[in-house]
Amino acid sequence: MRHVLFGCQSHSVPNNIGPVNCECFGHSNRCSYIEVLNTVICVSCKHNTRGQHCQLCKLGYYRNASAELDDENVCIECNCNPSGSVSDRCNGTGYCICKEGTTGPKCQECLPGYLWENGCKCK
Repeated sequence: MRHVLFGCQSHSVPNNIGPVNCECFGHSNRCSYIEVLNTVICVSCKHNTRGQHCQLCKLGYYRNASAELDDENVCIECNCNPSGSVSDRCNGTGYCICKEGTTGPKCQECLPGYLWENGCKCK
């Protein structure tokens, strides 16, 4: 053990954490040891992943339910229609949040009583 100063306090941390357990599901080959948290995190996650172990999808992507976590196609772009959706983000199944009068998984259709004019407008 060695002692490291954080502010005015001394904390004990392991001298040698051994081989760094870099579990990133193949989406990164770089990890960083965070002494304060005594944990290892993946750095520069690829394939539109994020998280401590590259186990989550970046914002604007959702989890491909038919892909394993180590598949490079694990995260699928939301592709929300920018004219019909509130944002480019979707839920865990790929459905976007639609603006008023708009419907469909990607917010690309109008509800009855609305017409598409660069988004759905009341008739």
